[in-house]
Amino acid sequence: MEQVELSEEKRACLVYVTATEAGRHKVRAGLEGSGYTVCEVKVENDAAIAAQAGETELPAALVACISGSSLCVFLLPEMENEDCILGDAAGLSNQLGKRTIGIVAGARMKYPPTFEDQAESMLRLGSERLADAISGAEIWEKPDRSIVSDRATVHIRCQ
Repeated sequence: MEQVELSEEKRACLVYVTATEAGRHKVRAGLEGSGYTVCEVKVENDAAIAAQAGETELPAALVACISGSSLCVFLLPEMENEDCILGDAAGLSNQLGKRTIGIVAGARMKYPPTFEDQAESMLRLGSERLADAISGAEIWEKPDRSIVSDRATVHIRCQ
């Protein structure tokens, strides 16, 4: 019997909203440059409206992208009210044991709790540290792109 060796393909899920759509190309290029095959999902406002109306299920394409990836990267807009369901999506990523990175547009400093509690890194859009974060470094950047030095990074994953 012939034995076939299967290669482990690195997969990343890139999730963005309308406000961060233009920034996704550089992030995708960074992921691909690090050897990842990238699945992209744009989260629309209608998903957030459905979630507020009690329909708690995330869109199937988003769930499939997150489930099939080892790394999930979320592009957060500068304005909190444009997050749509990014917090819920990051919650699923964390629940499934996926590595989570947030990339933030603008000077925003307040994030959904799922990012505050469980993201490995929070970078600024266009950060020179993207490759390091993709490689597993824990990096939290301030709006001026300097490192947050006093951040307690305690990551607890529930089983």
